[in-house]
Amino acid sequence: MKRETALPEALCEDEAVCFIADRHHVTPRTLLRHFLYGKTSIPLEANEVEILKGLLSNESIGMENEIR
Repeated sequence: MKRETALPEALCEDEAVCFIADRHHVTPRTLLRHFLYGKTSIPLEANEVEILKGLLSNESIGMENEIR
């Protein structure tokens, strides 16, 4: 059974995410799913990894603040 994790729409529409996804010929959702689950067959450069890590940590901080 496949388990889908909801990805924040703002993150999927982020300019940097879209640019990286386009560069690797995948959708932003595919890029983020591969990145989050660590099953990446997408050869990301070190700077792309750092950008995605930063965006994901900022997004999780934003989500925590909304919950409080």
